[in-house]
Amino acid sequence: MKIKICGMTRPEDVMKSEKSCVDLIGFINIERSKRFMEINEIKDLVSNLRDKFKAVLVIEPENSEEAIMKSKKTDIKTLQLHSLSKAEIKYIKWIDSYRKNAHERDLEIIRAVGISPGLEGSRRDAKMEEIKGFAMVCDALLFDYEVKGKSGGTGKQLPLDIVTEAAKAAKDVNNNIKIFIAGGMNAERIKNNRKMLNKVFDYVDVNSGVEDAPGIKNPDKIEDICELMVD
Repeated sequence: MKIKICGMTRPEDVMKSEKSCVDLIGFINIERSKRFMEINEIKDLVSNLRDKFKAVLVIEPENSEEAIMKSKKTDIKTLQLHSLSKAEIKYIKWIDSYRKNAHERDLEIIRAVGISPGLEGSRRDAKMEEIKGFAMVCDALLFDYEVKGKSGGTGKQLPLDIVTEAAKAAKDVNNNIKIFIAGGMNAERIKNNRKMLNKVFDYVDVNSGVEDAPGIKNPDKIEDICELMVD
């Protein structure tokens, strides 16, 4: 299982994460987030990375064109989308394939899917069908806690039973898809559930679990996570 640290706002945290075991580093351009950064600020932060492919741009665009534009402005090739339909994501993939030259990397699309605890009956069935639809067109899915139709930034933990079911639904239609688990992840939860997490998920996504305050990462907490990854 690999690790993504999200919500970067400071150059020193970016560099510390890259020097540690962190595989992906997320930068949030969603205004409702406490860790919101402007596109030009994100571009400056990414310049601190030796490996620019570790960068993930977290956005909630109104349309496909906005997503493509922000990718080009930051030169980030991995997009974590908190909006857009299956059809719009297919369009992004098509445009990227049409425009890039032979030396450019394909865009990688991670679609965030919010999950509310207590889903039952037809609502649960509908969510699983939504997940299967996104799994058919995306490179990865990220499951996060949903509040009032919005996912991410809550710090609340997802019940492991339903998120495991969601991961299985995605894998049933796309065995190659990568699965991220987010939502209040921290060293304690990883340690207590490491065997199951390793079996089901490809990435653990950590944000507030390594912070002293929103956007202020704690290097010791990052190291604690890294030690669990290699232990």
